[in-house]
Amino acid sequence: MMAWPFLSLALGKAAPLLLASLGGLISELSGVINFALEGMMLAGAFGAMWATFAFQSPWAGLLGGMTGGLIVAVLHGVASLKLRANQIISAIALNLLAAGATGMLLNQVFEIYGTSPTVKRLPDLGQFFGGLFPGEGSGFVFFLGRQSFLVPVALILGVVMVGFFRWSTWGLRLKACGENPTAAEAAGLAVGKTRFMAVCVSGVLAGLGGAYLAIGELSQFVEGITQGRGYLAIAALILGRWRPLGVLWATLFFGLSQAASEWLAVQWSTLPSQIFLAFPYGVCLLILMLQPGKRQPPSALGQL
Repeated sequence: MMAWPFLSLALGKAAPLLLASLGGLISELSGVINFALEGMMLAGAFGAMWATFAFQSPWAGLLGGMTGGLIVAVLHGVASLKLRANQIISAIALNLLAAGATGMLLNQVFEIYGTSPTVKRLPDLGQFFGGLFPGEGSGFVFFLGRQSFLVPVALILGVVMVGFFRWSTWGLRLKACGENPTAAEAAGLAVGKTRFMAVCVSGVLAGLGGAYLAIGELSQFVEGITQGRGYLAIAALILGRWRPLGVLWATLFFGLSQAASEWLAVQWSTLPSQIFLAFPYGVCLLILMLQPGKRQPPSALGQL
């Protein structure tokens, strides 16, 4: 297998994980447990497909995806912060709700089960920059030209997030709410409002990751399209030790694992496909079990 196509595939697999993990990072650094990334991604994927179908524009679909993730995030924020529900139970309930609601809406809106009608995809990098790199055989088209533009967007957001939490005032204030909310309130910070906004931003980012799956990677919504990627994003968050740079590297590693599983499925086509579908999650479990050092979440994570 050639290296460049493999790396290109790995980047494509890592992009939705990175977007969802960054969303989870923002929420949990503020002090709110967010295991609802799976539901946010599912809602984002369905919202992206639905809006694209309704408006015949993938750009409308992008907004629909972010809105779908935001809706789940608002529900989680209200349940966790306003109603003071257990944050883990709230998140799991929303994951189940999103799985059921998207399947129901698929049938109610399109009168079909399983797979939605085909819709327009988001433009890829070749469509954006193909004129600058003429020729189908150019290295750009061969390596990255068929990638969705959301891939570099996700990578850029990952780098920006490093600076946001390290040097920006807003990032430091958000971290203060997750480390010591009592001291943050004494310093004049609106902890509840900050946490709610952080959960909403996490929903927008996770919804963007879901939109990538529906109209960036595919051109339709499939029931269970996330295939547990929301949970893998949580694992990347833990593996990255709640640090932006660590999360970036963890999601890239999981992207490589997913790309390797697809390559192995082609090479060993006689074996059951379920083995290769489970491969990235097996790698995730192994790394989490063997990871040296102490994992340190925010001190007030899950505390109201």
